[in-house]
Amino acid sequence: MNIQGNFLTAETASGLMDVYVASPVNGDKYPVVIVLQEAFGVNHHIKDICHRLAEEGFVAAAPELYHREGRHLTVEYGERKDFMPLMGKLTNKGILDDVRVTINFLENLPKTDLSSVSTVGFCVGGFASTLCATKLKLNKMIAFYGAGIVHAREGIALIPLVDELKLIKSKSLFFFGGQDASIPDDDVKLIEKKMTEAKVPFEVVIFPQSNHGFFCNERKSYDPEAAKVAWKKTLDFLKA
Repeated sequence: MNIQGNFLTAETASGLMDVYVASPVNGDKYPVVIVLQEAFGVNHHIKDICHRLAEEGFVAAAPELYHREGRHLTVEYGERKDFMPLMGKLTNKGILDDVRVTINFLENLPKTDLSSVSTVGFCVGGFASTLCATKLKLNKMIAFYGAGIVHAREGIALIPLVDELKLIKSKSLFFFGGQDASIPDDDVKLIEKKMTEAKVPFEVVIFPQSNHGFFCNERKSYDPEAAKVAWKKTLDFLKA
């Protein structure tokens, strides 16, 4: 499928926000997937995910969650200290505001079918995807290794979501790496418990030998086999 991808600019209460949008080029309308960035910004990897989703028949949009600090801000893959000056300033309210603006912005684009809006997020974007499912009307939600859902993290303003999971109404899919020290097994079990109490269809997939960031082929933690399985599950879930 032929696709196109480029940055578009939306207006928020905090100023301009760039949104990377990828979509098929023909004239049909397509379901929307909001792609929520890792701690490293809307970089090559996040744009690539948007392209891959567009090739599968979605309009994929990745808002720059760091827009309050500047435009097109990305961080090289590295240590926590490298991205903390940006990620540490994210807030639950700011993320929700940005995703609402993104959805409203997409309403004006000719190829979007907003009767179906889903989210997929990675790393802090996994947290953001889960957050959106607690507050917004979504078709489906996918979270890859979303840390901070259960416990607050030092230097980070994001508020844990464990007590809000019961509010989720959308079908949900969670991916975790069994070797991810930032999301211990007890946290995953508690997420499963709370999602069961929410009484919505959900699945938790754990790759026992994988670490945080296993899906990203530009990170040292990349696990190609786990990433392949997770991508197939993601597409099957979104298309079901």
